[in-house]
Amino acid sequence: MAASVPLRGVTQKKGYQAEQESFEKTQTASIQKAINSQEVPVKEKHARNTILGSFHVQGGSMFWSAVSRLPLQGNPIVAWKFCHIFHKLMRDGHVNVIIDSQKYTTKISELGKLWGHLKDGYGKLIRNYCRLLVQKMAFHRKFITVPGNLVLTDDQLDELAGRDVNGYFEISANMFDYMDEILELATSVFNSMDMSRSNSMMSSGQCKLAPLVQCIMDSAALYDYLVKYLFKLHSAVPQDTLNGHRDRFLKAYKLLKQFYRNSKNLQYFKTLIQVPDLPDDPPNFLIATEINSHVKPVVTIPPEDDELDRTPEVEISNLVETEEAPAVPEKKFSDVFGSGDMGGFKFQNQHQQELQEKDRLIEQLMREIERLKQEILHIKSKAEDAIIKLKDKITDLEDELEQLRQQLNQKNKEKESLETQVMALQANEEARLKLEETEKHAKSADDKFKKMKDVYQKLREEHVALLRKHGELSKQFVTERKVLEEKDEKKKEIELTLVEMQREKLVLSETMQRSTDDSKTELSSMLDEKLKLENNKKEMEERLKVLGDDKSTIEVTVEQLKAEIVALQQQLKDFLSEKNASEDQLRKEATDLTSQMLTSTLEEGETIIKNSLEQLDNPTHATSTCTAEYLVELVEPVLNGLDELQSNASVFLDDKKVLTKLTKSIMQFSNGIGSCIVHGKATSNSAPIEQGEELSNACRISGDQGLELLGSIRKGSTIDVSALKATLQQIMIMAEGLVPKMEDVKVEEIGDLIDQEMHATSKAIDDASKKIQQMLESSRKQHSGVKLEVNERILDSCTELMMAIRILIEKSKELQREIIASGRGASTAKEFYKKHHRWTEGLISAAKAVGWGANVLVESADKVIRGEGKFEELVVCSQEIAASTTQLVVASKVKSDKKSEALKELSSASKKVTAATGNVVASAKTSASLIEEQDTLNFSKLTLHQAKRLEMDSRVRVIELESDLEKERVKLSELRKKHYQLAGESEEVKEDEEN
Repeated sequence: MAASVPLRGVTQKKGYQAEQESFEKTQTASIQKAINSQEVPVKEKHARNTILGSFHVQGGSMFWSAVSRLPLQGNPIVAWKFCHIFHKLMRDGHVNVIIDSQKYTTKISELGKLWGHLKDGYGKLIRNYCRLLVQKMAFHRKFITVPGNLVLTDDQLDELAGRDVNGYFEISANMFDYMDEILELATSVFNSMDMSRSNSMMSSGQCKLAPLVQCIMDSAALYDYLVKYLFKLHSAVPQDTLNGHRDRFLKAYKLLKQFYRNSKNLQYFKTLIQVPDLPDDPPNFLIATEINSHVKPVVTIPPEDDELDRTPEVEISNLVETEEAPAVPEKKFSDVFGSGDMGGFKFQNQHQQELQEKDRLIEQLMREIERLKQEILHIKSKAEDAIIKLKDKITDLEDELEQLRQQLNQKNKEKESLETQVMALQANEEARLKLEETEKHAKSADDKFKKMKDVYQKLREEHVALLRKHGELSKQFVTERKVLEEKDEKKKEIELTLVEMQREKLVLSETMQRSTDDSKTELSSMLDEKLKLENNKKEMEERLKVLGDDKSTIEVTVEQLKAEIVALQQQLKDFLSEKNASEDQLRKEATDLTSQMLTSTLEEGETIIKNSLEQLDNPTHATSTCTAEYLVELVEPVLNGLDELQSNASVFLDDKKVLTKLTKSIMQFSNGIGSCIVHGKATSNSAPIEQGEELSNACRISGDQGLELLGSIRKGSTIDVSALKATLQQIMIMAEGLVPKMEDVKVEEIGDLIDQEMHATSKAIDDASKKIQQMLESSRKQHSGVKLEVNERILDSCTELMMAIRILIEKSKELQREIIASGRGASTAKEFYKKHHRWTEGLISAAKAVGWGANVLVESADKVIRGEGKFEELVVCSQEIAASTTQLVVASKVKSDKKSEALKELSSASKKVTAATGNVVASAKTSASLIEEQDTLNFSKLTLHQAKRLEMDSRVRVIELESDLEKERVKLSELRKKHYQLAGESEEVKEDEEN
């Protein structure tokens, strides 16, 4: 007997495990029966067992464990029923079901997307249902305090929104999203089936319609909450702000009303749910009193006939473990004591029958207790619904009572005013009729007051009756609770009785054992002892076997874990080493890329400067010219950019992130210094020889210093820009010294002179055009053949050039007027020209040069037509005019806005002048070739002596021409030198006069 005590605990533990396994099997079977592949609606008992199972495990772990083994992605009926059961479980199951299911949101969404590709059948329905479930989980995740069945009181609604307007606005928007998904699912369900009643009574139609019961209950609650929230919002927020909410509500109201109307017409729903009614017209949120006429849509589910008879398929374990004492086998007992009368042992069978009867009674009581629990839960839910309805009705009655009170006060005020009027009207005879009417009104007001008083009395009596009914329901609820407590006490008494009976059973067994031991022989006692030892041995062997299996399993698990830990540690080391290697590689690549970018930028900059330096010695560049003013403008930004280049280079030595700024500075510097070198050389070509050579050498030095600066940046050392700055400043001083001066015009007269010169230039162009036209008419009268063709070609090209120059002068005038009108430092044109007299001098010089060039061109053309001139004179004159117009354009650009439309038109006119100049040159060359072809000698009849003589004459002529060319070049150089010398002296005289 001593060994039976520890075995009892082991047996209880095994009993609990068996009970748990039985529950899991039963729960899995219920879920699989509820979610099957048959196109029939889900049976209510299977759904109810699933819901009870969620309360047993206090969550949804058992449900998701069973669902993971179902073919959700292989059968549309299974997926549709899964959505239905999961929706029902979130509404009626344990509160932790929604929390446990949040991690499966992605799985549900992917399931909907998968079946959404199926355009017919259940594909679209499953997609919309999955969207609804995801939206419901998101809503409950955002508002944790909202239960799954969406049952909330008015206080809970206010607390949910934090009693704040922003909270009302946000939660109403989320409820609209929830409602839209419900209506989308309902619409797709009704569109997928025939709306005839026969279809709704078929199993396939009922399978589709069954989930709409949950949608009706959810939508009714959401509609009620949205109406209340919108009235609160309209009382605190401007109407225009809520236009979007009102539009969404009206749309949802129409679809929801259609949804309820379609559901009411179906016979299938009449046995499952009472579909609520919506008002004929939507509530007007702009009228605050409309809230008093709002009626909450109530959804009721008729009770099932067999609800109390059905019992969940969850096995209930025995409250107390019963275990009979081991009995001696009948065969051995007969061998020892014979087959005589068993009279002394009949009491044992009777005792066993009594125990079986008590077990049966216990099971019956347990079933009764479960049934009563279900009844109490049902009564409790009904009582809560009734309490909520009563509270709502009490609130409505209180509002009506308040309105009646207000009306009563208003009537009293009217009565007092009438009495005042009566007293005022008693003074004269004519007021008697009015007094009688007033009395009639007062009497009718009294009658209305009495009627309202009677209505108030009735409402008060109804209010009292409702309060009494509420009290009775509360008392009934307390009574039911007491009955339940009494039944619990009775259950405990039964358990105590069972324990006592078990003890009696043990006592009887011991008594019987002692009587049997007294009558047994030494052999039977030895057999009993042997049997006990064998049983103990078997139990110990089983326990050792179990412990050995557990030990081996644990050892294998430990070894596996150790191996996994080692593998993970090795993976971690490999990952860290790969990470370090990758970081080193990336750093190296970044450094190489930075070095390559800097090197390529420096090479590009050096190439630009070297190309510019090569232009200094390029003979093709010897004829190009540039104004000194433009060179000064080019040097200034290069000087300003040197400091920025030095700063970026210094910062780059410590921080490589400024590479972009450094490369930009290098390219700007290279292009700027290269442009200064090229234009400096062009300026030196038109300067006196000594000054030109000094300017050219300074440009060459600046280029060499720029290359040294880029080389310092390449080496990574600190750069010094002082030497290059000095050189550029020297170039600027030289260029300023080369700016043309005027000696015969005072500063005070320059404002008037510019207009005179521009007018004189325009007149000179017009006169030249007229003279060319006269020359053309005279040539047509006097010449013919090749001579006339040559004259017409030359004069036409000259006329075209004059027209282009005239347009250029007009555009230049427009640009000057725009510069003065833009307010560049002066209030009048004369003051502007006076302030910027250097720039004005450049314009006057350019205008004079254009007018002079036009007159010279006309004279050269006249000589060519008369046969006294040369075609080369036309080429030189046209090129001189083009250079003068270029000077005029450049001088105009100095003070103008770069985005000016007038400047664009001036540039376009300059291009036309250049094209016309090229046309003159081409006409002159073509005419010369025509004349040469006409005058070409015929060498076919020459003798050897004559040919030799002509060759010697040609050589002499070539030598003479080369000598004349060299002399003319020296003469040109001296003329330029004298020109700049005179200009410098006039500038010094002018400065002395100013001082």
